[in-house]
Amino acid sequence: MSSCGPSPSCITRFVTDPLSVVKVLVPSVAIEIILHKQVWEKSSLRHLTLYLTMANVYWFATSFNFSFLETPLLCKVPESLDKSQKLDVGRHRFGWLNKIELAIGVVSLDIFCEWRKRILDHDGFVDVCLSTAVLAPAIICVAQGAFFLPKLQERCINEKTAANDNSCCSQKNCCRLYLGLEVAKVTGLAVAGLRFGKMLTV
Repeated sequence: MSSCGPSPSCITRFVTDPLSVVKVLVPSVAIEIILHKQVWEKSSLRHLTLYLTMANVYWFATSFNFSFLETPLLCKVPESLDKSQKLDVGRHRFGWLNKIELAIGVVSLDIFCEWRKRILDHDGFVDVCLSTAVLAPAIICVAQGAFFLPKLQERCINEKTAANDNSCCSQKNCCRLYLGLEVAKVTGLAVAGLRFGKMLTV
């Protein structure tokens, strides 16, 4: 429900709040603790591998479509949306996506920890490449939500001020670094999805 007048809606306040990262992570971790006890610990190693494959493939497809297909298309929309409206839509879309990714990241990390424990208990080996491919996207999401998105949202809200100061957003460094993090994130997700998927064929 949005408030009257020019005041931002509840959704806008939540999406643009830097502390929303904590507001998403805390309940996600609490729910995941229950899932860990009730589901993951009782699942077979093959089922855990399947869950990891599904999580990484879904996350990869969502992020790739959102960041590299839909967003460039949205930027090319003609006069039906002016620049200010495009920026406003963009900050809401990226804010919501980040919150969803944080929840998926918590689930993925917990399943991976249980999966890794099973592998090591059977004298197996988990290489650094796979561990990095799983850990990196979750870490990147936290960094994006806690630092980069608030910086970019500040630029969207007050574009004129940002254009005249020496902040990283006015120099587009935040935008470039955010894009670089997106590339690293989808790369890690692709590697993890392929690696776990290949294990299911053995």
